[in-house]
Amino acid sequence: MLDTTRYTDRGKYLGPALQAAVTGLADGDSTSIAPPHSATQVHIMANIMHAVAQPGGGIGESMAGVDLVHKGLGDSFGNMAAAYMPEISQKLYDGDSAKYIFLTNSEDPSGLGRPEDVGRFLSAVSEDPAGRAGIVLGESIYTSGLMETHLSDPSLFDGPDRQVLESIGSNAGLIEGIVAHSVADSEVRDAVEGQNAYNEDLKAKGDYAKTWISTGMTFLKVPERLGGDVMGGFLGGGIGAVASAAVDHLLDGQKMSGARDEALYQSAGDLYDSRASVSR
Repeated sequence: MLDTTRYTDRGKYLGPALQAAVTGLADGDSTSIAPPHSATQVHIMANIMHAVAQPGGGIGESMAGVDLVHKGLGDSFGNMAAAYMPEISQKLYDGDSAKYIFLTNSEDPSGLGRPEDVGRFLSAVSEDPAGRAGIVLGESIYTSGLMETHLSDPSLFDGPDRQVLESIGSNAGLIEGIVAHSVADSEVRDAVEGQNAYNEDLKAKGDYAKTWISTGMTFLKVPERLGGDVMGGFLGGGIGAVASAAVDHLLDGQKMSGARDEALYQSAGDLYDSRASVSR
């Protein structure tokens, strides 16, 4: 199906269909509660990530995976990345304690394939302004809820609070650092021309992202094996309030300006500089 986007404009229809398949929620549905990811859904998401991650020839003989992002699929890919932040976080985190820090009720938390595929997928999707906004907002919602949850119930992790917070912050910085690199790797002229587009998409996605909190699309739930249920409740609970505030704060801080662009291009040469900045 992805390969056929080379010859048609079906991407704008295929994207929402794939999004519904891997999240269990129809695009725009703000009333249902998202079900836990099944092993089959994670497998489909892994295949999509692998397809997008291919540097060339992975989808078709003349189509690199990144081309899919520019065929009307970038927006949906960003929403899908937001929904899979728990699995993405576990896959990118370099440590045995990932499953105890990056909580999820997914049936296959580690099933997204290789870390290289996940990183390249995030980088490729970040080339689309709406896709980039989805990644950043999804990561922020998951991170804020995750930190609030661990601070509210320290028993979830058998270790010091500092280790949990540093691990969450470090991983958030890694994900946003990948996004920053993707922007920096584009031509400065093209990025500046796309500045207004990103700001508009970020605002639109921010309003939409708040529905993710009420529907549980970022899957802030404690697994049954840890004796938990819903983290604070999605509707009217503390987690929702913290995550909503995080979205509002992020919308102000993430808007691109000429000064921010210039600083980004100068500093993004080192991934670890970007990661340290976001962690702080």
